[in-house]
Order: sequence, then C-alpha cells, then structure tokens
Amino acid sequence: MKLLSNVKSHFMNGIQNNTSLAVLSLIIAVIVWFAISMTQYPSVPKTIDGVKLSLDTVGTSVAENNLSVINCDVEKVHVKLKGSRTQIRSINEDTLEAYIDFENITAVGKKRLPIKVRSTSGMKYELESISPSYATVTLDKYSTIEMPVTARMPNLTFAEGKTPDDYKCEPQFVSITGPSSQIEMISGCYAYSDKVMENKNSSFTVNTDEIQLYTADGVEIDQSNMSFNTTNFTVTIEVLTQKKVTPKVSIMKVPSGFDEDCLNLKLSTDSLTIASKNVMGEIPDTLEIGKLSLSDIDLGKSYSFDISSILDTAGMINKSGIDTITVSLDDKGLARKEITLDSESIHLSNIPNDSYEYEVLTQMLTISVVGPSDIIKGLTAKDFVADASLLNVDTSSKRFDIEAVVSCITQDNVWSVTKVKVPVQKELKTEDED
Repeated sequence: MKLLSNVKSHFMNGIQNNTSLAVLSLIIAVIVWFAISMTQYPSVPKTIDGVKLSLDTVGTSVAENNLSVINCDVEKVHVKLKGSRTQIRSINEDTLEAYIDFENITAVGKKRLPIKVRSTSGMKYELESISPSYATVTLDKYSTIEMPVTARMPNLTFAEGKTPDDYKCEPQFVSITGPSSQIEMISGCYAYSDKVMENKNSSFTVNTDEIQLYTADGVEIDQSNMSFNTTNFTVTIEVLTQKKVTPKVSIMKVPSGFDEDCLNLKLSTDSLTIASKNVMGEIPDTLEIGKLSLSDIDLGKSYSFDISSILDTAGMINKSGIDTITVSLDDKGLARKEITLDSESIHLSNIPNDSYEYEVLTQMLTISVVGPSDIIKGLTAKDFVADASLLNVDTSSKRFDIEAVVSCITQDNVWSVTKVKVPVQKELKTEDED
C-alpha cells in the first residue's frame, strides 16, 4: 500500500511541474514574438473607410475672396496608411479628417482640387494613399435679390361664368439669398399650392408655404443652395363674372333711309372674353368698341380700336389677351365713283326762325360715293343731295362752315365717303322778306 501511495504522489508532482513549464514557455514565446515583430516589422498597414471630407474654407484664399463651396462630388474618402502597432491601432475614421487644399483659389467656377488627410488626435502615421484623391468643387459668391411673388395654383377651378382676378400675395416680395450664378437666372418667383379647390364662385384665400423659382425659359431652378426670408404666403383670389361677347362698331351720321345692313364690316376677331369687376354685374351680349361716321367707311381703309381703354371705362377687364380690334370694309362687289353736285342739290335744313337769311355759298361740290358696282355706274348727281342742318349750330358769326350729310335718294345701299363742309353766310332780312 505504501508503494502505491509513493507512485501516485510522484505522478501528481510531475503533472504540476509540466503545467508550470508550459505556461512559462508560452510567456517566453509571446515575448520573443513581440521582440521579433518590433525589430523586423516596426510599422504595419491599415485601411480606413468612410473618412468624412471637410469643406471648411476658414483661413484660405477662398474665404478671403468671399467665395463659398456650392457643391462637391465627394463626401467620404478611403485612406491607406501605416505606422507603429501601438499608435495605428487607435487611428480610425473619427480620428482622421479629410480636407481640400483651397490655397490660391480666387475665382468662381468648377475646380478639381487635391484631397489631403490630417490626424485630429496627434497620432503619427505614414500616408500611403487617398481614394479618391481629387474632388470637383463648385465655388461661387452668395448674393441676395428681392423678387415680386406671383401665385401659381394649377388645381383651382371656378364655377361657370366665373373667373379669377389677379392673385394677390401677401407678402408681395421675398428676399432670396443664394449663389450669384443661380440668383441671376431667376425670372419668376411663385407662391405655389397644389390644393384641389373646385367650382369657386366667390372670393377666397389660400395659405401656402412652397416657393417655386423659374428661368425666363420656364425651367425650374434648384433651391437646395438658397435661403428665403419667408416661405409663408397668403393668397387672395377675387372672383369675377365672365362672359364671351360680340364686338360691334356703331355707325354715325347715317342719312335717313340708308340700310346699315349693307355694310359688310370685317372685325379682326368675332368675340371677346371680358369680366365685370362687379361679381354680380350683368354683362351685355354685345360690346361697342367704337364709332365710325358713314363717310369713314371707304374701300381699302381700316381702323383700330383700343379694347383696354374701352373696358376700363366700362368697369370691365379684358380676359381675351386681345388689345386692339381692327375694322375694315369687305369691298367685294363694291366700287367707287366721283359725282359733282350743283347748288340745287345742296340744301339747308333746320333754319333758325330769326331775323336773318342763311345762304350756302358753295355752288358746286365733288363727292366720292361707294356702292354695288352694278348699281353705282348708273347713278348721277340727280340721285344725291347734300343736307346741311343748322340744328344746334353756332350761328353767331356772319359767316361759318357747317358739315353736310350726303345721301343717295334713290338707293339705300350707296353712301358718300367724302367729308363735306360748306360755307354758310347770313344776312339781315329786308322788310319785303319780313
């Protein structure tokens, strides 16, 4: 039994001595490996992804020339470096900063500039590569412009016979700050709303917080680099009564018995869309755009009438986009002829009942007349009379001129295109005449 006990004790002591020896051997191996690594491989490589690129320009020539970074095509870079094991293990994307070399940059435009890297923790390393190593940067100066604001609301509809007046925005102007190259492109500024509002028939307001900017060619401008003093607008829409009307010209100084329907007048448009400033106002079916004397209506002549001034006077608004209407005579089948009237064909009418005798001094009068070519060729002076009416005429002078109206007494579709003024003389009546 004693022998077995001695064998067991000797076996256990051997196991304990071998374990200690193994541990000691492991420690010695680590120390040897570390020593060899430090002497044979003093630095090791490391790749760091996602190092953020800084666009700070403080203290550079870019800032000194009041330039700003508008756009950059790089956000993060990949860095390869090497260094001592003790320091490089603590270097990561948070302890490195990538930046752009902005030195000697003094002008606006797109630049391809080198990217550099620096440590933010003071750790030392050797830089092997940066990917990408260059960035394309857009530089510009910021400027501010004040623009009038116009409402743009494509989804508004109005009840039949109703139309919106000018949209009124409050505030009326907005200050826009952004890159000068973009600011210079702005041609239109709009308070925009895509709200759907249907069949509006009375005035209402819309609130919107969206701005749209457009070039003169109708291209929308990117606002990502712009700022506004406000984007909140209240738009008031006044609703008007609207109607399509027929324009017409009134004819003046028409002789008795003349048929105005024979005048085939051509207008440059046969309809106008107008609106009444009074939302409940009535709009007539026809609109008089002007007046012409019958003698003005001649072959080859035309007349233009300003629509805006006529509508303003009538308290209406032009919604047609037509500023003027031209009126001319359709002269198909018509002809002109000159005829000379003698004194017997020149009459005075509406002679005052006073102490004077009135006499036309003109003995002969040449006129031009227009009418159907098959009729006018057979007309003579006996078919016409020139009437000078003294009604509402100032007869205080001994001699004065008065306009005479020429009429064709045998045809209702022939008229004179000559403006006639005849001299009239007055004399005291004799006793015999009294």
